[in-house]
Amino acid sequence: MRGEQLIGRLATGIGMGTSFTQLPWAKEQFIDRVGIDPFPGTINVIVDDPESMPVWVRLKQTASIRMENPNDGPYDCDAKCWKVKINGKIDGAIVYPLVDGYPRAQVEVIAPVGVRDALGIEDGDTVTLMIRR
Repeated sequence: MRGEQLIGRLATGIGMGTSFTQLPWAKEQFIDRVGIDPFPGTINVIVDDPESMPVWVRLKQTASIRMENPNDGPYDCDAKCWKVKINGKIDGAIVYPLVDGYPRAQVEVIAPVGVRDALGIEDGDTVTLMIRR
């Protein structure tokens, strides 16, 4: 999987990423396990490239960096992570929440900076995620 990529378009999410990335347990695990002190929030990439969807399906079935949620609230969940390079410039990580009904083509990504501002991108722009492992 290393060296493979996911191509999609930037989309606005539902706003849950900001809260999640700043939860003390999540922030600590992102720093310790993924090596990223996350900027508040995530970027959402909708995988609409036909060659990328099989890569995304396969990636979700591979070994990952595991995020283990110590809580049991209605919005708490475990997650799987994979390190990526965003548009060849910013180190980041895919965060795949382990919840029922998660949108099939949606990929959430954390980074140490505000990706939209750092790359000058907006909704609808193409985003390439290179899997780093």
